[in-house]
Amino acid sequence: MQNTKIMKTTFGAVVLILTVYSLWTKDFTYQNITLFFLGLFMSVFGVEESKKNKGRRWNLYVFTAIFLFATLLLQYV
Repeated sequence: MQNTKIMKTTFGAVVLILTVYSLWTKDFTYQNITLFFLGLFMSVFGVEESKKNKGRRWNLYVFTAIFLFATLLLQYV
């Protein structure tokens, strides 16, 4: 449980820093990296929710992460 908290904090900070930088400078060259880390962030949320057995909410997190990764993959193909 401690590892997921560290990963959530790290991925969230990376996403926040890259997003603020992109919006502030209007330089969106790091958007792909931001989407990748956002997908990792959502994946960690999904794994954490599935371990808690709180319901079916983890499906939404995993689906969102898969959608982000698929978007990145289609961009490079």
